[in-house]
Amino acid sequence: MSGLVKQLRVVVEAKDYEEAVAFYRDTLGLPEEAAFSGPDGAEVTILDAGRATLELANPAQHAYIDEVEVGRPAAGHVRVAFEVDDSAGVADQLVESGAVLVAPPTRTPWESLNARLDGPAGLHLSLFQELGEPVLAPEYPVKTERLALRPLDVDRDLDDLHAYLSREDVCRYIPAVPRDREQLRKAYIPAKRPSVLRREGEVLCLAVEHEGRLIGDIVLFWHSKEQRSGEIGYAFNPEFHGRGFATETARALLGLAFDGLGLHRVTARVDERNTASARVIERLGMRKEAVEREAEWFKGEWTTMVHYAMLEDEWRDRR
Repeated sequence: MSGLVKQLRVVVEAKDYEEAVAFYRDTLGLPEEAAFSGPDGAEVTILDAGRATLELANPAQHAYIDEVEVGRPAAGHVRVAFEVDDSAGVADQLVESGAVLVAPPTRTPWESLNARLDGPAGLHLSLFQELGEPVLAPEYPVKTERLALRPLDVDRDLDDLHAYLSREDVCRYIPAVPRDREQLRKAYIPAKRPSVLRREGEVLCLAVEHEGRLIGDIVLFWHSKEQRSGEIGYAFNPEFHGRGFATETARALLGLAFDGLGLHRVTARVDERNTASARVIERLGMRKEAVEREAEWFKGEWTTMVHYAMLEDEWRDRR
């Protein structure tokens, strides 16, 4: 007999009810479907968790998943799993809101990135991010005349990252704020700095190496699969300015965007005051398309942004 069940609903007794509602509704972002009050202070909130499935595992499978994701027994009889787009980012948000991190995002044999946490209401949580086959997986290192682009290694690169990302002048025009070593170690873990792209919305993050030293880092945002659009960005150690490294790197990054990922249109956004970065973009042949006057409230002041773009035909004509 089939078709009897119309919905799966997990009912949890939450001793700290307000904390649990705030955590799962406001932080994790589960939409509130309904809420009711009853006699003697009784309250219930029903949250929409999207598509529901019931996963039944025998003891051997239960133990195997714990070993892969945590390295030891961790889950009780019931584990609540949420599929998310960014397991590392969501895990950080949940920890900031009171969850206890049991295991950081770990790549599994079934091509997902899974994190474990203990959340309110006594729930043991999995956050899983489906990875799938990469659309762009460059063969590293990607070499230019003088440079090598490669995945970031936070242990190897920490001192070099700190040399410039701890500086006010470097961080003035980019979202990051100056960071100490421990902040950089957390921000540059592999789960947060992927070196392959699997689906739109992801960002490729690479180190720029010169003669064995990291001198900068670059990003390629994949904005839309349908529109074949993306965006580039970069930051460099000022010690290496004036030698054409940024232009050489950005040209290689455009190659990954157009030739590797197959994008039709690549953009770059530059703070109007960041004239050095604008010169790099213009040397690449990217066109200035728009100037947005005081378009963003950024680091305590209104910021004017200059938009540049290049199309795939323009890229091929310049090669």
